[in-house]
Amino acid sequence: MSAQKKKKTLDPASRQAEMEGARLFGKHVSKTKGRLLLAVTLVCCALPVNLGLRLWEEIPEIVETGLIGMDGKDDSLPRWAVVFALPGLMCVLDLLAHYQLLVNQKRMTVPKAHVRLVGRWGFPVISVLFCGGMMLQSAGRAWGLPFAAPCVLGLLLLLLGSHMWDCPRDSRVSLGFALAGRPGADWNAVHQFTGGVWLAAGLAAIAGTMAGVSWVAAVCGALALIVPGIFVWRQR
Repeated sequence: MSAQKKKKTLDPASRQAEMEGARLFGKHVSKTKGRLLLAVTLVCCALPVNLGLRLWEEIPEIVETGLIGMDGKDDSLPRWAVVFALPGLMCVLDLLAHYQLLVNQKRMTVPKAHVRLVGRWGFPVISVLFCGGMMLQSAGRAWGLPFAAPCVLGLLLLLLGSHMWDCPRDSRVSLGFALAGRPGADWNAVHQFTGGVWLAAGLAAIAGTMAGVSWVAAVCGALALIVPGIFVWRQR
């Protein structure tokens, strides 16, 4: 049964309850934020390609995955597939997830469980940690804290930046504590600026890690705290 037919069969009270559930669980965002997050997540999904290009000569031409296919054969992958196809697949799946959430938002219906689980950040996380880790291991390098820690920091900055972009006034996670002594400060301007800084810092931290420049993540983390603090301090 299509969503349109389903709407017709629901009584007004049931439809209202469904719409409230859609608002609560549907991961609704504004059109501007939706476009921003789509661009950011697609870039994030593609960043492991930089790692693959850096380690290209160290990655064998045929990468043994250790997985066995349905035909009983080893599902080994060529080098180009590990470096380009896997992050590319994550980009495609990320695009589909955003599209599905947009469709549910327009129809005011609750997304399916697997769409809610993946959301807008599931595939970027998989691409950065899984695809990037696979490239490291294929090149004979360890997948450890020197790689994982800055990547996780970057992903956390992205998640927090997404939240801060249009943070509601009743949110438990906000900069309200910093604005308490500044009644003239613009809540929306402060949080949107902070969200933008944290999104940019998160991407830069991950990009620096993929490029092998370990100190970039630490600098991005520091700037993510200092720059919004200066902006808040200058608010009147």
